[in-house]
Amino acid sequence: GSMASSTRLSPPRDGSVETHLHCMGPWAWRLDFQRVHVSTMSSSAFFAYGALLTLASGTVYVGSLASLRTPEATKALRKEKGLKETDDDEEEVQGVSSEGAWMFPLLGSAVLVSLFLAFKYLDKEMIILIVNIYFAVVGCLAIPPVLLHLCKMAFGSHSLDWCTKRALSFKGHVSWTTPSTKKNLYDTVIKLDSATMGLFVVVVVLMAIYMYTKHWVLANIIAVCFAMQGLSLILLDSFQTGLILLGGLFLYDIFWVFGSSKFAGQSVMVSVATNFDGPIKILAPRNLLEVLSSVQEKGWTAADAFQFSLLGLGDIVVPGAFAALALAFDQHHASTKARSLTFNRFFYKFPKPYFHACMVGYVLGLFTTMVVMHIFKTGQPALLYLSPSCSLSVLFVAWYRGELLDMWSWVSPASQGAPKTAPDDKKQA
Repeated sequence: GSMASSTRLSPPRDGSVETHLHCMGPWAWRLDFQRVHVSTMSSSAFFAYGALLTLASGTVYVGSLASLRTPEATKALRKEKGLKETDDDEEEVQGVSSEGAWMFPLLGSAVLVSLFLAFKYLDKEMIILIVNIYFAVVGCLAIPPVLLHLCKMAFGSHSLDWCTKRALSFKGHVSWTTPSTKKNLYDTVIKLDSATMGLFVVVVVLMAIYMYTKHWVLANIIAVCFAMQGLSLILLDSFQTGLILLGGLFLYDIFWVFGSSKFAGQSVMVSVATNFDGPIKILAPRNLLEVLSSVQEKGWTAADAFQFSLLGLGDIVVPGAFAALALAFDQHHASTKARSLTFNRFFYKFPKPYFHACMVGYVLGLFTTMVVMHIFKTGQPALLYLSPSCSLSVLFVAWYRGELLDMWSWVSPASQGAPKTAPDDKKQA
């Protein structure tokens, strides 16, 4: 759902920003906090763009690291030495094959049009309430494992063993069966240990406060957790799939941001993004210094309201899934060349040429989005810039290193849960 809801950045309204930048510089507000309205607006705009760029790229970076699994080379070495498998990779994943990648633009379009029509013809507040309740329930189940894994990344893979050894596990399985075939549609495992249950209580309180206040900081925290959960569980099986996904959503983004206004009278994507008040986007106030100035003059109760620039989770999760695949490819190369029992999913000290190139491409693509949006004063389809920048950066590194064929033929072992993956393919490296 959130992956399909790829939303746009919203530009500042002040048309005199560039003039002030040339005259006074972006940090003029530090000299005189309440000096000129345009001054605070210029600095606030830079803050909003910088905050979105930092938060989005940071989420992709950390989420990609969290998506790693123990490499096949390490598993083989453990088997050779007669060691038992660890439970590092016990959570289920949803692999995405090339066939499934073609469906993302179609499913995304269906969800987008449904929300657009619902907001247009039904009670907007009721729709927002229903969808927020759904996200609250899903968040209470999805966010605790994310926080638990981040703690392990920060403090060590065994740092929480004292409170995770005993647990209750629930498995769910959905499949489509015909007389001749059986297709796995969805598998999930819910693990309840003392750490998870404690974090569950924290997340329930967090969700309750968000549902009551709708504060943008809480919305950002929840949205980032959703994005990291998506990056950890939805794994692309190959670079072919990744390029198909980026290419399909590249066209999807352009059509629903620009083309949809021809028949809908307005941009369907921008309309849904600005109407929906929920944790499917990250927000940054584009008039922060104006609000702080009004607080000094009028107090908190009469202060000006925040105006936000926003970036949808689709513009984080989709390129992020490609970045995670590039990181898995780096891990595959490194673990094959230097096999070690310590080379598990929490080992990050290995060369990452493809991942770093993809991250550079992501930052440059998002930066370009902001520049174009700022110049033309209209929302932009971020994947219009992110899809080419991420894919071309990885392809360039593969060409430069002479590994194009290797990259093109590689299949990620971590995506073996993909619906279209045959059992015989499970040992491909």
